[in-house]
Amino acid sequence: MEALRHTFEQRLAAALPGVDIALERPKSGELGDLAYPCFRAAKQLGKNPAQLAQELAGAIAIEGAALVAAGPYLNLKLAPETRAQAVLGAILEAPEGRPYGFRQANGKKVIVEYSSPNIAKLFTIGHLRSTMIGHALAQTHQALGYDVIRLNHLGDWGTQFGTLLAAYTRWAEGGNADLERDFDWAEPAPDKRRTPLFRLFQLYVRFHAEEENDPAMRDEARGWFKRLETGDAEARRLWSWFREISLREFQRIYDRLGVSFDTLAQGEAFYEDRLAPTLQCLEDAGLLVEGDKGARIINLEDVGISTPCLVQKADGTSIYATRDLAAALYRKESYAFDRCLYVVGTDQVLHFQQLFAVLDKLDPWFKGRMLHTPFGMVKLPEGKMSTRKGNVIFLEDVLDEARERVAAIIEEKNPDLADKAEVAEMLGMGAVVFFDAMNDRVKPITFTWDRVIALDGDTGPYVQYAHARIMSVLRKAGGHWAAQAQAQDQVQVQAQTQIQAATPAGPVVPFSAMPVPADLAGLQAPEAQALLFELAGLPGAMAAVAEGCMATPLARQLVAVARSFSGYYTNCPILAPENTPAVREARLALCVATARALRQGLFLMGIQAPEEM
Repeated sequence: MEALRHTFEQRLAAALPGVDIALERPKSGELGDLAYPCFRAAKQLGKNPAQLAQELAGAIAIEGAALVAAGPYLNLKLAPETRAQAVLGAILEAPEGRPYGFRQANGKKVIVEYSSPNIAKLFTIGHLRSTMIGHALAQTHQALGYDVIRLNHLGDWGTQFGTLLAAYTRWAEGGNADLERDFDWAEPAPDKRRTPLFRLFQLYVRFHAEEENDPAMRDEARGWFKRLETGDAEARRLWSWFREISLREFQRIYDRLGVSFDTLAQGEAFYEDRLAPTLQCLEDAGLLVEGDKGARIINLEDVGISTPCLVQKADGTSIYATRDLAAALYRKESYAFDRCLYVVGTDQVLHFQQLFAVLDKLDPWFKGRMLHTPFGMVKLPEGKMSTRKGNVIFLEDVLDEARERVAAIIEEKNPDLADKAEVAEMLGMGAVVFFDAMNDRVKPITFTWDRVIALDGDTGPYVQYAHARIMSVLRKAGGHWAAQAQAQDQVQVQAQTQIQAATPAGPVVPFSAMPVPADLAGLQAPEAQALLFELAGLPGAMAAVAEGCMATPLARQLVAVARSFSGYYTNCPILAPENTPAVREARLALCVATARALRQGLFLMGIQAPEEM
């Protein structure tokens, strides 16, 4: 398909010298496989776009394809057998190490900072967005040839820890033993309401509730953070313990999600000894000025930002911006990256505008390399979630509920299914993660149980079911086709082993190449051609993930593939006795190609593809 795109571009460039050539993908295969919108070229040449499309259709010829003018568009439409050969060849004959949609290494380095929870707080449904959007971006950039560094910038420093220290010393009478009583870290699925982390969360909520009627408690919290920053032994001891138990709990959640990082624990505190040099660097550059009550700020009005960037409070303590500036300088020195993506909510838009503006002033090297990837927050029907107030939905509650709903359906419809618990976990996780990916990254999401863990419609389980159905067809076909089903399962096992080894789980290990059948006449039916068209759209969807920094294009393309497979399965009998051997082979080959594409696409999003459902 890439060769055909290149040929089309070359012929257009020859016919339109000096004109930029930008191809699009038509909305359906009935219109064509590639389209050239003639608007810009027609304006440049002083012609009517529809007239130019007609002229180009008569002037360009490509073997195996028809060029058709459709209004202002010039559409390239492949002959059915050419389309089948091109798509199946791209998927089934992909070279070792570079499966369908993947690109060669491009020599560019991308940092993806994602998840980044605060220690001493449990994961809520809101944490899912940063974690899984970031995971999909890291996976997809790696598939597209980038060298990816996955960073988890833990929130393990700041005034909130003064609050926690104050709360702990007020009410946790039994100390560490009190928080860890009746709790066994070795439990595979501990009750989250008995974990030390949940008890710290309760202390945090209680402190904020009581400080509403006792403002002096805020000074107490600020005092504890001052002690923490100045190296007070007790403050450091407690903070270290809070961090230790948080990381244990976080790792358990990440293992369940199948997410891993190059650095799990390199959070804000890591840059503590770099804060003073960073402030000195700002001072030397002439950027620091004195603000209200002795605070230190950087004015940004000259770049259109009216709010100054606060980098040091009046009491001498650091702030989030200080630590992010130190982190950016460290990352330049350590990674010499081409791009740094911050997957952080929309409530931090101003912060990143200020951060990037300061970095541009400090060092022109940063200009154009830094990108905030904001996402809409998850809200409850009654309003915004708030950890301080305790009105949150815990992520594990959502994953558990999704799993139990799936388990109930399996028990009703397929009680003899092997590994029911494992399949229920796969489908429940698929429902939750896919729901998030199907929503536009920037738009907020209102949480309702039925929406988030839906199993019907354009959902993860719908796509997973398409894969499971193909595996069933291949097993029934027997012979080397059944072996193809087994080979796909081996890839799944190998990928899961990567995750459990706590190493960054890159794109799925490629499948072994297999030849495309010589006779593809069995794929001329409209339903088969529609499925081939949607499969051809997957590389473009992967590129759109990197370009738009959201998983939505890939999720929607996978739904389109699954939907097209349903039509193909219904209208093109695959194992029907009346099929000739050539028709049977061609249709099974399309099944294998579809399964490979679905499994790879799901894995890039952090979702597994079950063999049976």
